[in-house]
Amino acid sequence: MERFIADLVKSFESGKIDRRQFCETVALAATVFAAGSAATEAAPARGLKMLGVNHISYACPDYKVARDWYAKVFNTKIYNDKGMGRANLAFGGPEQGKGGAFIITRNFGANERPAQATVDHVCYTVANWDDTRVNNALKAAGTNPVGRKGSVNVYDPFGYQVQIASIDGENPFI
Repeated sequence: MERFIADLVKSFESGKIDRRQFCETVALAATVFAAGSAATEAAPARGLKMLGVNHISYACPDYKVARDWYAKVFNTKIYNDKGMGRANLAFGGPEQGKGGAFIITRNFGANERPAQATVDHVCYTVANWDDTRVNNALKAAGTNPVGRKGSVNVYDPFGYQVQIASIDGENPFI
């Protein structure tokens, strides 16, 4: 929404749209934005309405190595690590017990069959994006960030590609 408004202001200031068009568009955008919460409660026309990602389960050779890397790089809070080959790492919101989002790092199961498909990567949005700060933090964590303005890719300790982006860098609505 912030980027949309910034682009709208730029269009107004450059003369691409007049004052009336600017005001109408802001009013329409505000109406759509306000209706957003009601729209998430509405029943979908078909199927289920996905609200967000609950968790990502990450099977690997040593869950503690993955746990420590994700906790260090993303400052996640570790929950439910009882030393039994699995840990939950909370991030984002809402807080624990109210939905939340988390990564499960776990050891491969003895009887797991190889996957027929692979998730190529996961992209995490980071708050208060600053390219220099993000790249320096990732280098300090022992990674080699590669990417573009607003979005970088690194590899975790087991070679899994992790993308880290700003809200604008990976905005599916523009």
